[in-house]
Amino acid sequence: MATNYVKFRQNPKIEILFGFYGGKPIPTKQDKFKPLKAFEIDEDGNEVELKNLYERKDDKNSIQEMKELVTDYAIEAFKEKGIIKRPANVEVILSFSVKERRFKEVDIDNLAKTILDGLTGVAFEDDAQISSLIVNKHIHEMKLDALFIGVTELTEKNKGFRNDIKLFGEVRSE
Repeated sequence: MATNYVKFRQNPKIEILFGFYGGKPIPTKQDKFKPLKAFEIDEDGNEVELKNLYERKDDKNSIQEMKELVTDYAIEAFKEKGIIKRPANVEVILSFSVKERRFKEVDIDNLAKTILDGLTGVAFEDDAQISSLIVNKHIHEMKLDALFIGVTELTEKNKGFRNDIKLFGEVRSE
């Protein structure tokens, strides 16, 4: 019986690549709060809904658990190379697969912060070493939550993706 396989190839610009499929959605500090319905009475006696009020949700340490999961994966991924020490600069690429509802709810910067906290002290000494951060979130076709993390120590030989991203350039007339 023939079995179909999907073959993946790591981009050579990425030094260390790891991640995981399935499991719980990536939590963020943003998830700790939910909108609060609150009203005030104006001078005419009318109820007016107050905007931008939030209450803290019960936190079951999901952020800390995710940080520890990322740390565990990073320890394994960096076993051979070891931590990237200062003053080296680092490029981090994060690719989040999320379900459709989550895609519309969660901010990409909050997703990134949760993961960067798990990488700090394991993949690199300090997140101040990150000089390039590329983050995307997308809805996975199989409706899975997943995360892929690429970390590259930037060197003269491997400049990562940052040099390929140009928003503008100088126009020279000849």
